[in-house]
Amino acid sequence: MTAISNFGLRIELEGEKQFKDALRDINQSFKVLGSEMALVTSQFDKNDKSIQALTARKEVLNKEIDAQKDKISTLQSALQNASEAFGDNDKRTQNWQIQLNKAQAELNNMERELDSTTKALDGTGSGFDDAGENAGDFDTEVNKAGDVANDAESKFSALGDTLKTIGVVIGAAVVALGTATVAAGKALFDVSKETADLGVEGYTRCCKPNRKTGY
Repeated sequence: MTAISNFGLRIELEGEKQFKDALRDINQSFKVLGSEMALVTSQFDKNDKSIQALTARKEVLNKEIDAQKDKISTLQSALQNASEAFGDNDKRTQNWQIQLNKAQAELNNMERELDSTTKALDGTGSGFDDAGENAGDFDTEVNKAGDVANDAESKFSALGDTLKTIGVVIGAAVVALGTATVAAGKALFDVSKETADLGVEGYTRCCKPNRKTGY
């Protein structure tokens, strides 16, 4: 192997070492993020669907996805370097390809979990908004019911006043009718009495026998 070939191989191997060192740092950051997710899970429980739990889980997932994208970018560079240095069929090149495929699959899973968490968070927020709107609608309906009740009360009050007025009028009419009836009865009695008196007087004049003549 020539000196130039040895130099080129050394550069390529050093390049591989740099990629491995970069991946080691990225994997270390994943350990930290994994501990953060474990902390979130212990605080809220994995099945907790509250806004606080979902928000905390989403924040960690976003960090993991950013780190995973950095890992994929590093693996792509390492794969290209190995392919150019050793060829596509070289074991080292194939190992980089395997790591890249796994990293991309992990990213897909992370993004799916983030999408599910985001939808759950949006649904929870929407549920609170709906509850607030329903509460507002209920308050509006209560106010309407109060207005209807007040209106009905006013109408019943007005009806009561009207009925009272009608009662007074009817009472007055009854009293007036009674007075008129009494007056009419008295007048009829007076007429009957006068008629009777006239009859007696007429009889006395025309029909009573004369004491002197006997007729």
